[in-house]
Amino acid sequence: MYNFCRNSPYYQMVVEYINREIDVQEEVDQKKKDDIKKLKDTCNSFSSNICSFENLSDKDICEKFFYMYKYLHEYYNKQDSKSTLTNEDFDFLNYWLNVKLKDGNSNASICIDAFNRKIKDVDENFISVIKKLEKDLHVIDASNLENMELLFELYNNERIILNMMRGQDYPEEKKTNKEKATEVKATEVKATEEKAIEDNAIEENAIDEKENEKQKSCSDYTEDCSTKYKKAMDKCLNDNDDFYKALKDFKISYNYAVEQETQDLRNCKSSQYFHLPNYDPVLEKQRNIMAGKILSAPAKTKMIKNRWINPDKDENELLLLSTDNEDNICENGEYNIGYYSGTNL
Repeated sequence: MYNFCRNSPYYQMVVEYINREIDVQEEVDQKKKDDIKKLKDTCNSFSSNICSFENLSDKDICEKFFYMYKYLHEYYNKQDSKSTLTNEDFDFLNYWLNVKLKDGNSNASICIDAFNRKIKDVDENFISVIKKLEKDLHVIDASNLENMELLFELYNNERIILNMMRGQDYPEEKKTNKEKATEVKATEVKATEEKAIEDNAIEENAIDEKENEKQKSCSDYTEDCSTKYKKAMDKCLNDNDDFYKALKDFKISYNYAVEQETQDLRNCKSSQYFHLPNYDPVLEKQRNIMAGKILSAPAKTKMIKNRWINPDKDENELLLLSTDNEDNICENGEYNIGYYSGTNL
């Protein structure tokens, strides 16, 4: 269920790439323009009454979903003509769609059913090897979805911290000025075409968030990683074995990739949050249970031992208890006693 989260930096890159390809069409070649047109034609009929997303229309989500599908499929297909998406890729697409639906006000199951039907309508020339996705697209339980989001962000933070230690680019820092200007231009054109004034405010907030993200220090990311790790561990107390195992795997990955990294060009190791906390409430709970059993064992042992050493005392206690019961019977009611004559023997 959680395996795809290990590749969150890769999937995050795919999402950013798809956003640029669709929104900044003047920068792509003719083939990609044709593909985007087919996508738009496929998603034009998507009813706005079925799905509701917080910031994007159902048509926009439809386009991004299928373009990501195509991108992931072609990545494998170029290496092997018989290859297509992996199960982890499908899990990511399903996760991505559920996250988008989370903040909307539509019925998630109805919306996902609509996506499953739309998959059947996609032109096979656009996606050459259609795989039946009905069993892969489904509504994710709210608690599991939150787990996935936490783990997805943890692995993404791990990659950012490692890149910083190696002196590589900050998030968003790697974009050239030309790319940034092109994206801003595309955003302005789109806002004008759609005549949606509220979109401008959304874009401005997004830009502010990106600027803040770019200026974050390595200490900020390590602290965020530590906080999210503790929060995720706390969610494992309710017998969430799969998620607990996934978090233990993440800690091993973080230790190997980050804590054992020899380079530290951004002084990440100076952060008090550099090492993941030795925090395991599940293990602590198990220890407390075992400690309770161990502490109660001597009392039980002593009781059994006393019974062996003083069997007469136990017998007298039983006789006394029996006598008390008989006295109660005599006091509380009449009963007949059978008479046995010695002469009848």
